[in-house]
Amino acid sequence: MNQFTLTIILHPSIPSSNRILTGKIDGETRILDGLISILTTDKEAANLLIIENDIRPGYLLLSNKIELKTTGFFNEKIKTDLEVRIIPISHGG
Repeated sequence: MNQFTLTIILHPSIPSSNRILTGKIDGETRILDGLISILTTDKEAANLLIIENDIRPGYLLLSNKIELKTTGFFNEKIKTDLEVRIIPISHGG
């Protein structure tokens, strides 16, 4: 089975000692499941961003100029290396 690199870049306003989280995800894994898997490696980020095995409302998740949550891409399977930026909706910028 193929493995792909999933990189998560956290906005500076998100409390975490790491701005970039990276991990290998098996192909055919849903994007949401991959994000949850990588985020759980950072307790600070996980406590803020994850609720009931989902991403808490109030955050934009951008990849390749597409917002993943509102467009339904969360349920797509990972087919290539992926970079996702997590930005609070009210980030002050």
